[in-house]
Amino acid sequence: MNSQTKRQSPNAQRLLFLARRGLSLSEQILARLHSAGISCDATLRVVTTDSGEMAIHGRESGGAVAEIGHYVGFCKPDGSALGWLYPIRNFMPNGPHAVVVAGELVRLDMYRFETSYDLLITRHWLKRLNHGQKPKLWNELVFYARFGTLERELWGKDKMFRGGIAPQFFQANGQQAVIPQQFHHAVLKMTEAVTCTKCHHCHLLEPPIAGTQRDLGLSEAEVALATV
Repeated sequence: MNSQTKRQSPNAQRLLFLARRGLSLSEQILARLHSAGISCDATLRVVTTDSGEMAIHGRESGGAVAEIGHYVGFCKPDGSALGWLYPIRNFMPNGPHAVVVAGELVRLDMYRFETSYDLLITRHWLKRLNHGQKPKLWNELVFYARFGTLERELWGKDKMFRGGIAPQFFQANGQQAVIPQQFHHAVLKMTEAVTCTKCHHCHLLEPPIAGTQRDLGLSEAEVALATV
């Protein structure tokens, strides 16, 4: 699924919107997250690096309180960890944790209310349609399911299981909705993230390998990135 698909059905258009923007949460849910002090940003944008290359910019963010949680994280298309550009230190919990800049990435977006979970996994990359044009951001839906179940209070008495279990998701016909195997570990970390109360740290992004930032042609500060 990509941003150039034409004449789509209403359902296909809705799924494309999710692939671009992230989970579509109701105003009531967003208001509850705001009142709980949980700030989560699924926005992706195309930026220009110091070397003139184009890349995708995102922010890992979110956290939880006992009742509710929301988190956006990132990994590589093969499910392995991505290195951050830089971490974000904030005395307020459950907000932005780190910035990532990459040519291709997978975004995971999970929402939890008590023991019910929604999960969206999308892949994003840059592609030129014609020679000489700037690359466009393309988006693909990898996995989407709502009302997954996990009857454990991972934010409380069952927190010893965090990072080792994930919710089960089901299709309308009752069959289990299977998450692609390469993202199994990332989904475990996301489940941990949406039950991590007063979260101050990244759950998916990791410190970069030495030299990676220089290879991308990136400066130390986000202000060196020019939005296209």
